[in-house]
Amino acid sequence: MSFFDRLFSFLHKGADAPAAPQANHGNNRGASSLPPEPKANKNVYDEAFKVEVPEWAQSLNNTDIVLQLKDHVKCHYAPNFGWKKIMTTKTGPDGNLLPEYDGVAGDCGAVKSYGLKVAQLHGRTMPYKYVDLNMAYRCCCGIPTKCPFLQLANKEAEAVNSRRR
Repeated sequence: MSFFDRLFSFLHKGADAPAAPQANHGNNRGASSLPPEPKANKNVYDEAFKVEVPEWAQSLNNTDIVLQLKDHVKCHYAPNFGWKKIMTTKTGPDGNLLPEYDGVAGDCGAVKSYGLKVAQLHGRTMPYKYVDLNMAYRCCCGIPTKCPFLQLANKEAEAVNSRRR
């Protein structure tokens, strides 16, 4: 082994110094105590279960679906549906905003009032502003008690009524 080989091997050992241990902030599991990354914020609540398209909506185009949704709404908050093209705050490679949602979406008083609370339950920081067509079929025109926005509205109404008594 030559002088240079020994010198380079010595220098190489010094470069591979062990990394500094991560700080353990009080938890004994060795995991970092940093909070988890928040999920990407969305304007449209589309986390409902996928449902079948109802019979009355199967052969309709997008314009007629919006009109028929108004006739088949069962929720007392009376959601307002329309065609929405909702953009994100992120820009694409061409410099334009990227679309987040492009389709039939609706909003109502419950979504406007409790959109932030439902979003926080899903780990988001910005409120939901609209519900998608799948949610409309499932809750607005189907069984309204499955709607998380309506559930929160009913809970708060019950709490206010119990305080009044």
